Parts: sequence; structure tokens; C-alpha cells
Amino acid sequence: MLLLRWIFNFLKFIIREISSMIIKFAFLLVLIILAFNYFTKTKKSPITKKSYLKIDLAKEFNETLIQSPLNFNSKSINFYQLLNNISMAKEDSNVQGIILFLDDNSLSRSQIDELGEVLNEFKTSTKPIYSYGAMLDNNSLLISSYTNEIIMPPAASTAVNITGYNKDIPYFKGLTEKLGIDVNVIHVGDFKTYGENYTRSEMSEENRSDLKRILDKSYSFFLEDLSKNRSIEINNLNSTILSGELMGESSESLKKYNLISTLNYWENFKKEKNIENITNIEEYIPSFKPTISNNKIAVVYADGEINYTSSKNPTASTITPDKFISALEKAEKDDNVKGIVIRVNSPGGSALASDIICNAIKNVEKPIYVSIGNVAASGGYYISTAAKKIFADKNSITGSIGVVSLIPDVKELTNKIGINMNDISYGKYSDLYSLTAPMTPERQEKIYNSNLKVYKEFLNKVAYGRNLPLEEVEKIAQGKVWLGDEAIKIGLIDSIGGINATIKTLATDLNINDNYSVTEISYEEDLKTMFESTIFPIQTFFSFKSLTKSENLKNLIENEDIFFKPILYLSF
Repeated sequence: MLLLRWIFNFLKFIIREISSMIIKFAFLLVLIILAFNYFTKTKKSPITKKSYLKIDLAKEFNETLIQSPLNFNSKSINFYQLLNNISMAKEDSNVQGIILFLDDNSLSRSQIDELGEVLNEFKTSTKPIYSYGAMLDNNSLLISSYTNEIIMPPAASTAVNITGYNKDIPYFKGLTEKLGIDVNVIHVGDFKTYGENYTRSEMSEENRSDLKRILDKSYSFFLEDLSKNRSIEINNLNSTILSGELMGESSESLKKYNLISTLNYWENFKKEKNIENITNIEEYIPSFKPTISNNKIAVVYADGEINYTSSKNPTASTITPDKFISALEKAEKDDNVKGIVIRVNSPGGSALASDIICNAIKNVEKPIYVSIGNVAASGGYYISTAAKKIFADKNSITGSIGVVSLIPDVKELTNKIGINMNDISYGKYSDLYSLTAPMTPERQEKIYNSNLKVYKEFLNKVAYGRNLPLEEVEKIAQGKVWLGDEAIKIGLIDSIGGINATIKTLATDLNINDNYSVTEISYEEDLKTMFESTIFPIQTFFSFKSLTKSENLKNLIENEDIFFKPILYLSF
């Protein structure tokens, strides 16, 4: 017995020392990376003459760019900087043209629209834009249609997949029943269908009609834009696509229907066009000095899910009141900032966090306009209502004005795996959010009434912010999702346009449209966050050991919102 205890203590000592060594190594790694990034930073030089700018669409051009010394990809730029670099290149005599590489395109549908506008503006300089790819789908073909010449290799192994649309959505009711988990979804709004895939084995009619309407409209926009850009009759184009003639095909098919310009290998094409100097768009520095004005318009980002507190994973993209309000205050306190544009790209999240952010926006005295990116649904739209004006792309997803709570009941599961849950309660509704108490009609009504209060508050925010009668808001709410093109017709937004259009309109309204510059309010990581980002995978791995202690597990469950509180989402 003594020997076993000695062996056990020895193993505990070894594990503790290994854990300590790994954490110390991670800290040392942080210091090395900081030093490496500091000493290897090179000053960028302006672009050389007769250069082409290369835009690799496989790279992600996120809305927010977090400034961090731990950023291995220090040359990355965000989406607004991509647009701005192209606009500067139009005026740069050293830039001869632009080349888009289409494979593995990461752009969202609304980003394609915004980028397409900037490319069209660039083409007025008579500088060429070429696009090249070996694998084209709807989105990559659409963005290529804004370029002067589309090139694909003349190979049967190229991949062409152009179609109407297809969306697979898994429904888990059969699985949850087998596991013994009963997911209770309590929603306000007939079209607030978030969570239905846990309680149903097939799509509800409300969800199907909402989704089909969105997909139909998005496809019609795709057809219109592609038809216009490639000068192809729209009905013929639609027939070709829906016939399946462009699915599972090669570059020859696209050339046959005039959807691409040239069949050629990239190296051959490059020689024919005398393309020698190519600079990545991320590394571009204009040969002229951009004008800096004392009149500034600040861009503040609200990108990601809305949470009340920061994610346990520091690398996750989230919006929290503390982080967002801190950025907003930077813009507000800068006397040179005359107006603020908030770029919202969020599916929603915490109702409380959304309300706090909305209140902070409302209290800013400087004019605030919102530019909706790919999505500003539910909580994302909630925070937008405090702005003076709201802009969105025609393909932006917005609305989803509704509330839903998800409360799982795992009583049957615990019985199956041999866990006997014992309950001690004191006070009515003390087990309201219990994981093992049955969802009685009384409990359900209590939670529904709580959600209803949040829903009514949401409706009032929309009615006040958008200057709409409450009865009208109730008709367009109910959890329904709208595209930007629909949202403008029902008063949810003011204008169709991207971030550039939002900035220009704000400048015009401020009477500074001839003399202003744009400043982005970036989020900077502190040392604590940087260190947590580095050791997060290690912490996650070793945290499993501590969970074996019953007291630690009890504390974890009590402190996690998802267990004893409803997942109260204002989310799409």
C-alpha cells in the first residue's frame, strides 16, 4: 500500500513538473516572438514602377485587424484596407494593374459586391485587372466578372461548379433522443427558428419559407450581376446554370458560354502580357503621400458574436461591451474625429451585452452611421438601431428580431450512464434552469415571459431608433430574416451601400467631403491576452486533470452560463 502511494505521488510530481515546464516554455516562446517581431520589422518601401498588385482571395480579409506583436502574419490587412489600397493604386502611376487569384475564394457575398464596386472604379483609370483561377464556383466566378480578363488553364482537370444553390442543414432530434437529451427551445417570434434542429427531425415551414426566400433573392442578384458584367442575356444564363451544364465541368465549359475570356496557363499569360513586377496587396505602399486631414472619420468595428464577457479562448472573434466601448471612447475623445462609422458584422449573441452596447452608442454626441457587413442579425441589428443612419449591402443579412432560450434536459442521459442526480431546492423556481428537472408548463411559461420582456424591449428599441410605429415593427419582426435589398423597403436600413458609401455619405452630411481622412480604431492585445492566446491549448489540455475533482467540477458548472441559465440569444 505504501509502495502504491509512493508511485502515485511520484507520478503526480512528474505531471506537475511537466506542466510547469511547458508553461514556462510557452512564456519563453512569447518573449522570443516579441523580440523576433521587433528586430525583424523592415521598413516598407514604395512600390516600384510598372508593378502589378496581386490579390490572393484565398487569404481572409477579416473586418477587424487586431494589432498584436504575436501576429505571425504581420503583413495581413483587413477588408477596408484592401478596398483602400485598391483606391490608392488607381491614382498611383507606378501601379500598372491588378491581378486577382481566384482559387479558394474566402470573400462573403456582400464583400464581393463591395470589392466589385472598387474594382469598377479602378478600371476607369484604364489600367487592366486580370483574374486567374483553376477552380471556380459561383462566388469566384462573380468576382472575376468585374475584371477585364478572366484566365483559366486549358486543362480537363480544372474544376467548374456553377449552380443555383444547395444548402444542407442537419437535424439532430433522432440523435438527442438516442442520447437521452431533451432540448427545450423557448422562442418569441414564429420565425425565430434558431435551435429547431435540436427539437425537430425536419425543417419547419417558417424556416423553409424564410430560407428559400433569402436564397432565391441572393441567386437572382448573382444572375443579374453576372449577366451585366459578362454581357450575357439573363434568361439564357439562367437556363444554362439550372440545366447543370456548368456543374462538375472544366474551363472549356465556361469558355463555351463566354463566362471566361482566355484559356491559358498563368506563366504563359504572364510572359505574353510582359508582367514582371508583382507586389502583394498587403505590402503595397503608394509612391505618393496620401493626404492627411485634421477632419477625421473614425471606423470602429463590431465583428463577431456578442458576449457579455470575453471568451475563454482569447483567439475567438467576439464583441464585448468593455472592448467595444473602449474603442468607441477613443473615437469620441479625439477632437479631430468629426463622425464615426461602426462596421457591424455580427449574428447576435447576449441580449444584455447588446443592450449595453446599444446604450453606449446612443450616448455618443458625435454622429454615428452603421455599415452592415455580411450580417447584422438579432443582437447585431439591435446595436445598429442606435445609429443615426444604417447602410447595408443588398446581400447583407439583417433583422432576426426575436429571442430564444435553449435549455437541455439531460436527466435520461445521466440515468443511462449510471449517474443519479439528487436535487435540493429551496424557493419557487430555484430549479428554473436545472439540467435535470422536467420542463413543466409552469417553468416554460416563466421562461417565456422572461423572453417576452426582452422581445418587447427589442421592438421598442427598433421602433424608437428607426422612427417606425410599433405595430409596423411587430409585423416585420417575429424573428424574420431580411436581405439588405428588402430591409430598405421596410425601414430597417436607410441606404444600400458598403463601408465606402457609408463613409462618403457621413463626410457629405458633415460638410467635410472635400477635406477628410479615415482613421481605424484597432483593438490592441495586452500582454496578458497575448500570453493566454499562446498557452490556451496547453491550459485546455491540462484542465481535464483538475475536472476530476468533484469540487472543481461543481464550481465550473455553477459558473458557466450555459448550464444554469438559458442561452438567451438575439442571434440569427
